This record gives sequence, structure tokens and C-alpha cells, in this order.
Amino acid sequence: MRGARQSILVLMLLPLTASGQWSGGIQVGTLIDDNVFNNYLQVADRVTEVSLQGAYDWDTESTNLQMFYSGMLDYFALLPSRTFQVHTVGLAYSHALDDNEGALFNVGGDYALRDNRDEYAIYDHTQISLYGNLQWQVADPLRLKGGYAFRSVAFAELQEFDYAEHMLFIQATTSLPTRTTFIAQADLGFKKYATPNADTTTAGYPRRQWGKRGAEVSAPGVTQLITTVRIGQGITETTGLSLTGQYQLSLDKESRYLTFDTGVVTDDEIFDDHYGFDGPLIGLTATQILPADFQIRTSGSIQERRYSNRSAYDLAGALVASQRIDTRAVFTLSLDKAFPSLGLRASLAYDLISNASNDAYYSYRNHAISLWLGFLH
Repeated sequence: MRGARQSILVLMLLPLTASGQWSGGIQVGTLIDDNVFNNYLQVADRVTEVSLQGAYDWDTESTNLQMFYSGMLDYFALLPSRTFQVHTVGLAYSHALDDNEGALFNVGGDYALRDNRDEYAIYDHTQISLYGNLQWQVADPLRLKGGYAFRSVAFAELQEFDYAEHMLFIQATTSLPTRTTFIAQADLGFKKYATPNADTTTAGYPRRQWGKRGAEVSAPGVTQLITTVRIGQGITETTGLSLTGQYQLSLDKESRYLTFDTGVVTDDEIFDDHYGFDGPLIGLTATQILPADFQIRTSGSIQERRYSNRSAYDLAGALVASQRIDTRAVFTLSLDKAFPSLGLRASLAYDLISNASNDAYYSYRNHAISLWLGFLH
């Protein structure tokens, strides 16, 4: 830790001879969602989000050091107990390794705190994130980027789920004179829990009204490979298409879970993330610039999610399959407009999610409309 503090101090002292500049912004949005929990219960709510960003940059001809803060509050009108806030502070440093920025080195880190109200305090956590990457122009038109990221998450109430995550990635980008861009990326992630296997007692997650019972903890850890290929094609100066294909493969998966009298709750169910499932995804996005600099974007994707260590149940809690399998389709339509003279950006979006699952609890549809106003300075 002392060495990390010294490294940050060195990075801060490097560009002190350069002039600094403040920047910041505020974004206010509202979301009308007819299924905020994403399950068959179809609970609706109106969510108001306010976010603040502030940063101070020191620049030289070849370096940039940024110190930043961001804060976010999500207020749920009908279910105010779900209201939460997130605060993040951090540093980001970039160094151009040649005059034309053909090679660029980036490193940074941040500390984040999420605070929920008492009913959802199981989501309270702190997070430390670090990253480093290098991108360079190997040859025209090939550009490579590779790096490493680390994340450590500590939960206030469910310490059994504290974990560290390591991720490596490499990306290759090629742009052709035909307005075609190819991007290929591979991500290798490893998530490991901080504590060894142990017996424990904890409050159950209220998916099916479980109460406080004894629980056992399984062997923890998961390794996952994600491969992504994206093809972008400019049709005209104002029209573009992007096709994405992705596959997630768990090379090794041992969930940490809690066993109750009425069933099992896995880490994937409490903290749903990409480590919980395997499967392919395909998506298509179309972007059109309209007169007066309006931008309209429509996108759709379909993904099969085969959950590694989760069974499927009917609504009575009876086992129906040894593996939960979902087919998730998402459609998004958005309209954006920037007002540069005012420093404003407005956005209106509609989202439709259809999730077909052999677990009846997770078969649902979700419609959401959002409106956002942002001011940057």
C-alpha cells in the first residue's frame, strides 16, 4: 500500500509544471420502467437519477493526469427502499510514447462506495479498481491494444461474497478505405472469493421469501473467456451499421452459494454478472445523423444464457430442470441532440427486453422509457 501511494504521488508530481484545467458536468434523468426487478412479478416504478462529475487535468505535450470524482443517486418513487447512491474518486494518467500518439500508455485507479437503504443493504459495498493498458499503431491500418485490470469488492453485510477480479484483454482494430472497421477482442477474466470455504449463517435473499437459516458455502472461483468480433460499415457520411458477435465460455466455474431449507441461492442470483452464464450473442446497431444534428440509433441483440450452476424451477419452487437456460432479446431506440453553444445534450430512449427462461420466475418482458438532460463544462 505504501508503494502504491508513492507511485500515485510520483504521477501527480510529473506534470506540475503544466497548467491545470477544471471540467465538470451534471446529468438528470427519469426512467419509467414497468418491470424494475426483471422477473415475472412485473413490479413497475419511476426512477429519477442525478449524477455529478468533476475533474481536474494537468497536461503537457505528451502526458495527461486527471483527478476525478463522480457521484450518482437513483431514487425510486414507488419503492423508495430501493434508492441508492454511488460515489467514486480516482486518478487517470496517459503518456504518449511518440510524437504522433501512435503508442499510448494509460494507467489509473479509483475507489467507489455504494450505499443502499436498510432493506437492500446486502448490496452495500466498496470497490477498488486499477488498470493499465498500452495501445499502439503496429502498421497502417492495424492498431493493437492490450492491458490488465484489477478489481477488489468488499460487501458490508455479506462478507462471504467479497472477491477479487483479474482481467486481461487484447484487441485488434483494422480500418479500411471502404469505411469498414473490423474489431476483434479477447477477454480472460478470473474471479476469486476472498475467504476459504466455511460454514456460515446469514439472512436469506428474499427471492422466494426465504428467512434466516443456516447455510453452507461452496468452493469459490470462476475463469471465463469472452471473444468478441465487431464489424462496422459506413453506408454514407451520415449512416452507419455495426454487427457484433460474442461468445462467453466459462473455463472453470465453482459458485459460492447459500443452501436453505427451501432451496439454493447462488452468487449469480444475488449479484447477477457475466460470470454466471455461458453462451453466444449477436447484435446489430444502425446509426443515422439527421438534419440539425439529431442522431437516431436503433439496436437489437439476442443472447443465449446457459447458467453454469443454477437450476430451473416453476413458480411453486419445484425443480423442472438441472440447468437454467434463458434466451434474452433486447431492442433499443434512442434519439440524441447536442446543443454545443449551451453545453447541453438531451436524450430520449425506449428499451424492450424479452427474457424467455425455463425458470418461470425469470420469464418476463420489460418496457422502459427514459429521458436525460446533461450539462458539461
